[in-house]
Amino acid sequence: DDVEVGPLILHASDSPEDVRRALRLSGEIIRDPACASEIHIVVNHSAIPGILDVSQSQIPQGVTVHACATAMRGHRIGRQDVPACVDVVPSGIVFIAQQQSGDAWYIRL
Repeated sequence: DDVEVGPLILHASDSPEDVRRALRLSGEIIRDPACASEIHIVVNHSAIPGILDVSQSQIPQGVTVHACATAMRGHRIGRQDVPACVDVVPSGIVFIAQQQSGDAWYIRL
Protein backbone atom coordinates (compact mmCIF):
# COMPACT_ATOMS: atom_id res chain seq x y z
CA ASP A 1 0.00 0.00 0.00
CA ASP A 2 1.13 3.50 -0.79
CA VAL A 3 1.20 5.63 2.34
CA GLU A 4 0.56 9.32 1.84
CA VAL A 5 3.12 11.47 3.57
CA GLY A 6 2.64 15.07 4.56
CA PRO A 7 5.00 17.91 5.21
CA LEU A 8 8.00 17.71 7.50
CA ILE A 9 9.24 20.52 9.73
CA LEU A 10 12.97 20.77 10.44
CA HIS A 11 13.38 23.18 13.35
CA ALA A 12 16.72 24.99 13.64
CA SER A 13 16.92 26.99 16.86
CA ASP A 14 20.17 26.42 18.75
CA SER A 15 22.99 27.53 16.47
CA PRO A 16 23.47 29.30 13.10
CA GLU A 17 25.22 26.12 11.90
CA ASP A 18 21.89 24.29 12.31
CA VAL A 19 20.60 26.14 9.23
CA ARG A 20 23.31 24.65 7.00
CA ARG A 21 22.67 21.26 8.58
CA ALA A 22 18.92 21.57 7.92
CA LEU A 23 19.56 22.46 4.28
CA ARG A 24 21.86 19.47 3.84
CA LEU A 25 19.49 17.05 5.59
CA SER A 26 16.45 18.36 3.74
CA GLY A 27 18.11 17.48 0.44
CA GLU A 28 18.54 13.89 1.59
CA ILE A 29 15.01 13.62 2.99
CA ILE A 30 13.12 15.21 0.09
CA ARG A 31 14.69 12.75 -2.38
CA ASP A 32 12.82 9.92 -0.64
CA PRO A 33 9.12 10.27 -1.51
CA ALA A 34 8.20 8.00 1.43
CA CYS A 35 9.59 10.59 3.89
CA ALA A 36 7.91 13.89 3.11
CA SER A 37 5.84 15.64 0.46
CA GLU A 38 7.48 18.97 1.32
CA ILE A 39 9.86 20.31 3.95
CA HIS A 40 9.64 23.49 5.98
CA ILE A 41 12.87 24.59 7.62
CA VAL A 42 11.87 26.87 10.48
CA VAL A 43 14.64 29.03 11.93
CA ASN A 44 14.33 30.92 15.21
CA HIS A 45 16.05 31.72 18.50
CA SER A 46 19.88 31.50 18.45
CA ALA A 47 20.01 29.96 14.95
CA ILE A 48 18.49 33.03 13.26
CA PRO A 49 21.82 34.60 12.11
CA GLY A 50 22.27 31.47 9.97
CA ILE A 51 19.61 32.71 7.54
CA LEU A 52 21.83 35.57 6.37
CA ASP A 53 24.02 33.27 4.27
CA VAL A 54 21.25 31.19 2.65
CA SER A 55 21.11 31.27 -1.14
CA GLN A 56 18.46 29.91 -3.49
CA SER A 57 20.96 27.39 -4.89
CA GLN A 58 21.23 25.78 -1.42
CA ILE A 59 17.49 25.16 -1.09
CA PRO A 60 16.39 21.87 -2.65
CA GLN A 61 13.17 21.77 -4.67
CA GLY A 62 10.25 21.07 -2.31
CA VAL A 63 11.95 22.85 0.60
CA THR A 64 11.05 26.26 2.03
CA VAL A 65 13.07 28.20 4.60
CA HIS A 66 11.08 30.25 7.12
CA ALA A 67 12.67 32.81 9.46
CA CYS A 68 10.99 33.99 12.66
CA ALA A 69 10.44 37.78 12.64
CA THR A 70 10.45 37.84 16.45
CA ALA A 71 13.91 36.26 16.57
CA MET A 72 15.09 38.57 13.79
CA ARG A 73 14.10 41.62 15.85
CA GLY A 74 15.91 40.17 18.87
CA HIS A 75 19.08 39.84 16.80
CA ARG A 76 18.58 43.21 15.09
CA ILE A 77 18.19 41.61 11.67
CA GLY A 78 15.92 43.54 9.31
CA ARG A 79 13.89 42.07 6.46
CA GLN A 80 16.21 43.90 4.06
CA ASP A 81 19.12 41.83 5.46
CA VAL A 82 17.44 38.50 4.70
CA PRO A 83 17.86 36.85 1.29
CA ALA A 84 14.71 36.93 -0.85
CA CYS A 85 14.66 33.11 -0.90
CA VAL A 86 13.86 33.07 2.83
CA ASP A 87 10.22 33.48 3.88
CA VAL A 88 9.74 35.60 7.00
CA VAL A 89 6.90 34.50 9.30
CA PRO A 90 5.64 36.57 12.25
CA SER A 91 6.45 33.79 14.75
CA GLY A 92 8.38 30.60 14.09
CA ILE A 93 6.78 28.73 16.97
CA VAL A 94 3.26 29.74 15.87
CA PHE A 95 4.10 28.59 12.32
CA ILE A 96 5.23 25.22 13.70
CA ALA A 97 2.06 24.88 15.79
CA GLN A 98 -0.10 25.69 12.77
CA GLN A 99 1.66 23.10 10.64
CA GLN A 100 1.42 20.45 13.34
CA SER A 101 -2.29 21.06 13.78
CA GLY A 102 -2.50 19.68 10.26
CA ASP A 103 -0.50 16.63 9.29
CA ALA A 104 3.10 17.84 9.54
CA TRP A 105 5.85 15.80 11.18
CA TYR A 106 8.41 17.59 13.36
CA ILE A 107 12.17 17.14 13.86
CA ARG A 108 14.20 19.51 16.02
CA LEU A 109 17.86 19.75 15.03
